[in-house]
Amino acid sequence: MPDESQRPGDGESEAEGGPEPATLPEGLRLRGDVVGVERVPASAVPEGFPVAIWTDEALALHLEFDRHDGRASTYFSLPETDPDDRLVNLLAAHGLDEPEELDGRSLLLDVQDGHIVPVSLTEGRRGDERAFYGVLAGLAPSITIALFSFFGLGGIVFSPVYVGLYLVCTFLVLPVSIYLDAWHLRTTTDWEGRPLRWALLAIVPPLYVVVTPYYLISRENARPLALDPARTA
Repeated sequence: MPDESQRPGDGESEAEGGPEPATLPEGLRLRGDVVGVERVPASAVPEGFPVAIWTDEALALHLEFDRHDGRASTYFSLPETDPDDRLVNLLAAHGLDEPEELDGRSLLLDVQDGHIVPVSLTEGRRGDERAFYGVLAGLAPSITIALFSFFGLGGIVFSPVYVGLYLVCTFLVLPVSIYLDAWHLRTTTDWEGRPLRWALLAIVPPLYVVVTPYYLISRENARPLALDPARTA
């Protein structure tokens, strides 16, 4: 192992120190911390790196891994001419403006062809993280009716006002909130569901009674693409 006091990019190349990315199992998904950001010539990108570099210079992110001893680097085309927008979308997931601000952040990564590659984003950040509370609000009237009915008090909630509230929450607030929350998940985590499909399924009675809990379970299993270790410590 290289001297832990020496950071990648400070006079140390990946080939000279630290384990090669190929030592990690192919197809592994893991989290790594960015410990250095620098611009390097495109010729410094290892042969066989699975993502094309379109620019004369590349952005190199040097990474350390929580559960695996060692370091590795990953590379991006510079955003000005990158037709894939990989770096732009990654910055959007973090809520950052400049690549250098990634230093100190935690990324979700895949091992592809023996190299470390951040989990791909096909679009910029969309949706709204606050929509999750709308999903809970949309479920609230249905949960209340079920509880009151269980205890033989169903007649209390079947007033015209409450029925109106139930209809608005169930068939407007709930599907719209799921749609917005699903887009937020789709562009900030490794969740791969289809927002429109989930929203449409949430409208159909009584299917939404099954669909919504299943959606909430699936979102709990989603792993964020971007974390700020300083906020999660």
